[in-house]
Amino acid sequence: MLINEVGWSGTEASASDEWLELWNPGAEPISLDGWRLTDGNDVDRNLTGSIAGYGFYLLERTDDSTISDIPADYIYTGSLNNSGESLRLHDPSGEIIDTANASGGPWPAGGTSPRASMERHGALDLPANWGTFTGAFSTGTDADGNPVFGTPRHPNSPSSSTSSPTPSLTPSPPPSPPSPYPEGAVLINEVAWAGTLAFSSDEWIELLNPGSQSVSLEGWRLTDGDDIDITLQGSIAGRSYFLLERSDDSTVADIAADQTYSGSLSNSGEALFLIDPTGAEIDSANGDGGRWPAGSVSTRSSMERGAGPWWGTFSGFYGVGRDAAGHPIRGTPRAANSILSPTPTPTWIPGQVVINEVLVRPHYDWEGAGGVTTDDEFIELYNRGPHRVNLRGWILDDYVVGGSSPYVLPSISLDPGEYAVLFRTRTHIALNDDGDQIRLSAPDGRPIDKIRYLRIRAYNLSYGRLPDGDDVLVYGLWPTPGDANVLFVEPTPTAVPTPLVCPQPRLPRRAALLPRPEPCP
Repeated sequence: MLINEVGWSGTEASASDEWLELWNPGAEPISLDGWRLTDGNDVDRNLTGSIAGYGFYLLERTDDSTISDIPADYIYTGSLNNSGESLRLHDPSGEIIDTANASGGPWPAGGTSPRASMERHGALDLPANWGTFTGAFSTGTDADGNPVFGTPRHPNSPSSSTSSPTPSLTPSPPPSPPSPYPEGAVLINEVAWAGTLAFSSDEWIELLNPGSQSVSLEGWRLTDGDDIDITLQGSIAGRSYFLLERSDDSTVADIAADQTYSGSLSNSGEALFLIDPTGAEIDSANGDGGRWPAGSVSTRSSMERGAGPWWGTFSGFYGVGRDAAGHPIRGTPRAANSILSPTPTPTWIPGQVVINEVLVRPHYDWEGAGGVTTDDEFIELYNRGPHRVNLRGWILDDYVVGGSSPYVLPSISLDPGEYAVLFRTRTHIALNDDGDQIRLSAPDGRPIDKIRYLRIRAYNLSYGRLPDGDDVLVYGLWPTPGDANVLFVEPTPTAVPTPLVCPQPRLPRRAALLPRPEPCP
C-alpha cells in the first residue's frame, strides 16, 4: 500500500480543498479497517472500507465536493501545511507501511500556481521519486468546475524525467498524447482482443479523443471488414475515452459501456479501422491484418497504444475495472494506458526474510496440539535483518499444478533474528513427500524466496538453512520450529562390555538348574 498522490495545495476553487490518494500495487484487495493515516498533528484518521487490487482510494478534506465529479472513499478533517510536513501510513499492528515526505521539510513536489498535486513515481519515499503533476491526463473537476491539476483515482501522469523531482508546469491545457493531433481526431486506443479472465469472449475496445473539444461520433464506423461493423453513437468528450463492450455491458462489470457491439476479434490477428462520416479512414489498429502486435491470450492482457505508432501489452500495473467474475481487468478501460506510465519500482522490503526450515514428513507432535498428523508439517520463516519486517499481505504457496491454495500472511512482525513458524493447520499448504517447491512472495507478487526439495523418505528430518539464514540448504536437520537449525546426528550406542566370566568346571547336565555364573571378582 502506497501514499500515491498528495493534493497539499488544494484546488483552483479553494486552497483548503486538499485531497490524498492511496494506491494498492497488488492484485488482491486490502481491507483498510484499522489502518491509520497521520501527519502527527491534526490529520490523524482511522481508515475504513477496502481498496481493490491495483485500485485507488481517494480521501477528500471536509466534504465530498473537493473533487466534485468523483466520489470520495473517505472524508477527513485537518490540513496540510504548504511549507511541508510528513505523512505516515500505519497498518493495524501499528507498523509504518509507507511515508510521504518523511523528512518533514518542504514538499518535494506539487505547486500552488497552479495548484498541482504531488505524484509518486517510485516506491521509496525519496525526493527524486516524487513529481509535480505534468498536465497530462487530468481527471476530475473541482468545486467550481475547473479541471483538477492531478489524477485523483487514476494512474499518475506520465513522467518523462527522473533527474528532476519537480518537472516544470504551466497552466496551459494538458498536451495531447503522444503528439499534437488535429482537433476532431479520434484514436483506437486499446483493444482487448483476448477477452477477460472471466470469459475469452468478453472482448472490449476503447477509443480516445486526444483533443480538447468534444467530438460527435454520429455517423462514425468501427470495422474489421468482417463481422465487426459498428455504427457509433453519442459523443466523446475532450481528452476522454469511449468504451465498447462486446454483446452486453457485463464485460467490464463495474464500468458502464458507452456502446455494446456484436462480432468477434480473432486471436490470430486482424485489422480494425475507424471511419469518419465522410468515409475517410481516421485511424487503424494492426492495419496490416497480421498477428496482433501486443496483448496476451494467456493472461488476457489488452493491447495498448503507446506514445507513437507502436503498441504494447498491459504492464500489469494501473489496471482498472473488474470482469464478469470479479477478477481485475488486465487493462485500463476508460483510463490512461499503463505503458504510458513508468513501471513502479518493486515495493521496498525493509529486511531479508527467507524460508529457513521445512518439515515434510512429521512423526511427532511438533505443533503440540495432541496426536501426530500431517498437520505437524511446518514452514519456518527467518528475518536475516537488518530491519524489522511486517509480513502482512505476504504470500506462501507451493508450486505444483493442482497444489495448495496460496496462504496470505496476517500482520506478523519479525525483528532481525526472529522466526515465524507456520504449521499446516494454519496455512493448509500440503507438503508433498515426492517433491515440491515452496515460494514466498511480497504483497505485490514479487518473488522473495523459494526452496525446492526432492522426494522425502525419512520421518522427522527437516530441510533448511544451516546456519539460520545462510545460502546453504541442507537435508537432514533435526526439526527445531522457532529455534536455531541443527544437523541431526545419528546417536552412537554406548558400548556395554561383555561381563568376564571366570572359568568353570564342566558340570553335569543337572547343573543347568544352578544360578548363572558370576563375573570374576
